[in-house]
Amino acid sequence: MRPIRTPTLGDSVKLVVLGAIWGSAFLCVEIALRGFPPLTLAASRLLFSAVLLVTLAFWTGIGLPKARRDWLILLLAGLFNATLPFLLIAWGQQFISSALAAILLGVQPFMALLLAHWLTADDRITRAKVIGMSLGFSGILFILGNQALEGMDQGLWGKLAILLAALGFTVSSLLTRQVSHLQPVSGSAAALLMAALYMIPIALLVDRPSFTGIPAEAWTAMIFLGLVSSGVAALLRFQLVRETGVTFLSQVSYLIPLFGVFWSWLFLGHLPGYSAWVGLVLIFAGLAISRLRPESLKALAGGGREKA
Repeated sequence: MRPIRTPTLGDSVKLVVLGAIWGSAFLCVEIALRGFPPLTLAASRLLFSAVLLVTLAFWTGIGLPKARRDWLILLLAGLFNATLPFLLIAWGQQFISSALAAILLGVQPFMALLLAHWLTADDRITRAKVIGMSLGFSGILFILGNQALEGMDQGLWGKLAILLAALGFTVSSLLTRQVSHLQPVSGSAAALLMAALYMIPIALLVDRPSFTGIPAEAWTAMIFLGLVSSGVAALLRFQLVRETGVTFLSQVSYLIPLFGVFWSWLFLGHLPGYSAWVGLVLIFAGLAISRLRPESLKALAGGGREKA
């Protein structure tokens, strides 16, 4: 397993870009669903992303993984990163609101913090990470505002489905650490290929899709979801896990609702309220604090005590 390093400013920029890409998926899914059933949409975006990255892997001369062990791990990573979470989230949101789903997915960084602490040797719990994640989760609550309280008494099974999806994302990231010796394009291509092979038969059996009469904007949104929200994002995700670890990557969960609000404002004219700006400050403060080394955090705390 490749050892991780302390995240840099460049890594934080990549995390923000990843959050922006995944945050745009809310808008694109809304548009794509005008022409595609949910499972067919998920399978189609995975197929497009897999074709893109497999082509890129061979075009660059890197190719796909060779070792049987790597394929077995990536087969599981594809299952836990795409197939199961997509199905669980789609099923769970029949019973709970999207706002509540966003909050429940926001516990992923805490899952990652605990699992990475116990299952890896170099991604440990620190005070800075706990403070940063707490601020980030508070930012989600501010962004969602009153919606955060809606649906809290709704379906238990829906809530459990979303929590299991969050756990799936975390397990997938931990599995990706096991193949961190692979180049990002090779590992991402193989994982997405496996996820597509899982999802396509399910979509064909359940949706029995027909691709006639689909609006042009739905095709455009689906292609963007496949090439950018799944393909490009998978490259960034693999690289961040490989270089900085599971805990740092998991903080993208705080950025996704923020960018969901931003893209909705930019393209649909839904003006964000003050709570979105407060959430923005909390999220970026959390990201900054989580990057601090233990000695830096102690120095800040000591400085505060001296001024007091």
